[in-house]
Amino acid sequence: MQRIEVSLKSRQIDARGQGLVKDINDLGITTVSGARVVDIYWLDAALAPDKLEAIGQQILADPVTQDYRSFIDAMEMGDGGGSGAQSHTIEVAYNAGVADPIVETVMKAVRDLGIKGVRAIRTTKRYLLQGRLNKSQRETICNRLLVNPIIQHVLEPGQFSFPKSPRYRFKLNKVGILG
Repeated sequence: MQRIEVSLKSRQIDARGQGLVKDINDLGITTVSGARVVDIYWLDAALAPDKLEAIGQQILADPVTQDYRSFIDAMEMGDGGGSGAQSHTIEVAYNAGVADPIVETVMKAVRDLGIKGVRAIRTTKRYLLQGRLNKSQRETICNRLLVNPIIQHVLEPGQFSFPKSPRYRFKLNKVGILG
């Protein structure tokens, strides 16, 4: 499993993060002073570093406004922004069986680059919040703003995995309706 993280360059204003701070303030939580959003692409693959770099550089990141980092060992933790009293990292993923709208586009682009060996791709979003939050406030932010529990969940560090595809075996059942 490998990973590519895409974030805005430090000099860029993170509009998604600013909107999130305003939404958090609307909840009555005024201690969050900033937020940044990082898009993470998990690849079920064992690609050479140059192939992983090509995906990050040519498909996933806009070189003018975004930076990307690739990780050969996906569980190697990137700089998540810390987890001290003043910074909080929350990563959100789609539940197993939920269609991720970006995945097919990225898979097609990878195939168009001629890169083989990517069996699957999944995405997550990492939210980096700056400010003091207690556990209750953090849960409120997750439940009210970041996670739709029908289709998403919060990932704990090191928890990500590719779900196994359910196997279906067709069995024909004939039911006599006339007799």
